Amino acid sequence: MLVGGGLPDLLSLGGTIKLTRYFGAGINIGLIPTVKISFYGDATLSFQEYDAYGHIFPFGGAFFLGAGVGYATVRGTLATHFDLSSYQKQYPGRGIPPSADASSQASVRTLVLTPQIGLLHTFSSGFTLGADVGAQVPIAPSQVDFSTQIPSTIPPAFKAQIQKQYIDPNDAKVRSSLDKIGRTPIPTFGIKIGWLL
Repeated sequence: MLVGGGLPDLLSLGGTIKLTRYFGAGINIGLIPTVKISFYGDATLSFQEYDAYGHIFPFGGAFFLGAGVGYATVRGTLATHFDLSSYQKQYPGRGIPPSADASSQASVRTLVLTPQIGLLHTFSSGFTLGADVGAQVPIAPSQVDFSTQIPSTIPPAFKAQIQKQYIDPNDAKVRSSLDKIGRTPIPTFGIKIGWLL
């Protein structure tokens, strides 16, 4: 079992088995807590990755070449507070609130390939240290799924108009962030520590 950290996975947990002196395999779960990365746009993002990988140790030592394949799920959220006072003045007595909050939420699940090179050394006690670098390459991004709702305080007669002016631009920003992530290769770096039996 190995735990580690790095980029893009701030925290990773997985299991590795060295089948022979020259070949190993394992599974990995990587997580990024909620963060905002300006390179990808305005949305706040969270990330989970699950993959299976194989390592070839060409010299029978610590140095390896490897690749993993799995799925990365990215969730994006963008909360906006918008002023409806102009609507309130234009349509007095129609129950329009002075302001409202909307949260555009979406997710995308992407098949990723992760080639790597690195070092993984196991001491005689089983204590293991490792480091690797590589890239996470999106192969087949899926459709972005939305779960945005118009605030319930807005009267039904004005929902379509307010949706177009305030909600749709929010959705577009979230979609832009997730589309970019779903198509952009990401450099990876990891450090691992644990025990191998």
